[in-house]
Amino acid sequence: MNAPSAECAHTAPEIALGTLTARVAQELQSLATLSAKLQLALSLCSFAGHTDAEAIRGLQGIDRVTQSLEDLARLVHALALRLPENLSAPAAPLLASLQLHELLARIGSTAPYPGVTVPEMEAGDILWF
Repeated sequence: MNAPSAECAHTAPEIALGTLTARVAQELQSLATLSAKLQLALSLCSFAGHTDAEAIRGLQGIDRVTQSLEDLARLVHALALRLPENLSAPAAPLLASLQLHELLARIGSTAPYPGVTVPEMEAGDILWF
């Protein structure tokens, strides 16, 4: 899969590193929230009468992922607050590695950060990617 070009997200030639790191922090926090929701959803599922200990350890890993994402979000946010406002870098080389178009649009856009939206679903609906 080819990464979308940075130009498709209406990016400026330069991106403020404080803005970039703040947006990355927001993305990390959104992923932590999604991970916590996943953890809750799995805990509400009914499993077989006996669940393998290895499977339980694997499920507990979701909590570790959630906590790590929250910590990284706080770290990157703290970094964003300490970067000089005039510190910038060329946008294209920084954003070229992003493969998800929606992520590129949120992080690399010159528009205000739109945030992450998750579609609302009715109980029992499945969202196929």
